[in-house]
Amino acid sequence: MSRESWKTEHVLVLVKAAPNWSTKYKKYEICTAGINPEEGTWRRLFPFSEKLMLEKDVKVWDVIELETEKATDDPRFESRKINGESIKTVDRVESQKARREVIKRFVEGSLETALKQKRSLALIEPLIDDFKIDKGTREPLQFTMNGTPFRRNPYGDIRLVYRWRCRERCRFCLGKSHTSQCFDWGANWLYRKLLKTDDEKNAMIKVRNKLQYEMKYDNNTWFIMGTHRQRPWKKWMIVGLLWMKKQEPSNIAPLANFL
Repeated sequence: MSRESWKTEHVLVLVKAAPNWSTKYKKYEICTAGINPEEGTWRRLFPFSEKLMLEKDVKVWDVIELETEKATDDPRFESRKINGESIKTVDRVESQKARREVIKRFVEGSLETALKQKRSLALIEPLIDDFKIDKGTREPLQFTMNGTPFRRNPYGDIRLVYRWRCRERCRFCLGKSHTSQCFDWGANWLYRKLLKTDDEKNAMIKVRNKLQYEMKYDNNTWFIMGTHRQRPWKKWMIVGLLWMKKQEPSNIAPLANFL
């Protein structure tokens, strides 16, 4: 594509998934997604490296301005290729009231609408049935050509798995629950953080308390669901978690108020 195909737009960042090594870009990439507030549509942004994320200091609920173009190697409608150098933070949705207004605007009762519209991103308020931590073997260290140690999937030895249902049952949770792995960066990082001060058993108890009991009973919790790149887009993952202490929701406000 020519440079004329690049478009400057705003994206309210709602998803930062755990980093994974990209064999294509030879760096740690982060699944980053959010909403274009002017258009009211989802965006999946790539390539968004861990290094770039840290350099630009992009956080969930930041409104960023950046250059994008329609992806040619990713068939999902929401996907946009980005010019990383163009990224700058221009605003932030700070108050819980404003955040609830955004969520109220975009939350869906089930995955059914996204499936019918052939979308690959959706914001769902789930009914959480269960949560488990699958503990595996940590991937051994590998080394780059210059001797730098790395793991292709640094969070791969832990799988955070929710069993949940749509509030308005979709075709996949009629009479049963969804089983979805959670790739939210903060949720996966929590276990690593707790291991620095606790033994493994206590760390897992605290993670379960935070991600199951608090999410289910103390907080309003929302899942941002995303699909794999390959068709058919039937395997949904939790790519982002949003939560706030339970309270009465506020009225919806125009998205333009957030910029």
